Amino acid sequence: MSAQQKEQKGSSPSQSDWPRRVREAEWVREMRAHYARTGAFRPQDLRRLLGDPAKGVEMGASGSFARYLHQ
Repeated sequence: MSAQQKEQKGSSPSQSDWPRRVREAEWVREMRAHYARTGAFRPQDLRRLLGDPAKGVEMGASGSFARYLHQ
């Protein structure tokens, strides 16, 4: 069995072609166009992608994600 056949067997058509079916958001197109023109990302785009750096997540060395997930 070839690698391509294994790939096709392991994923359904809905999984393999989803990037072509999903429309890119307008703000993403604008962000990409701005980056293509200037070579830099706008601060508002970075905040939208990465979140506000002033609101970072803190956890001590003995912290546990499980404790936060099972509330």
